[in-house]
Amino acid sequence: MLCPRCQQDYVVKAKIKVTEAVIFTCPECDATWFKIEEIGVVPFLDYATYMNSIGLAGIWEELEIIAERI
Repeated sequence: MLCPRCQQDYVVKAKIKVTEAVIFTCPECDATWFKIEEIGVVPFLDYATYMNSIGLAGIWEELEIIAERI
């Protein structure tokens, strides 16, 4: 799925390694959603802002990519 925010890259499905929570995020603009059905419907969160809010650095190494494109 092409990112509805930037339309520059595809949204990936990823797991936060520490919490094992699944997120959907755009590698280009860092728009992040928590459910696939929310993408483009619910306002996005910024990846780094969310990761910082849960005590993490907000770097991509904190993720395990599950699917390159959804």
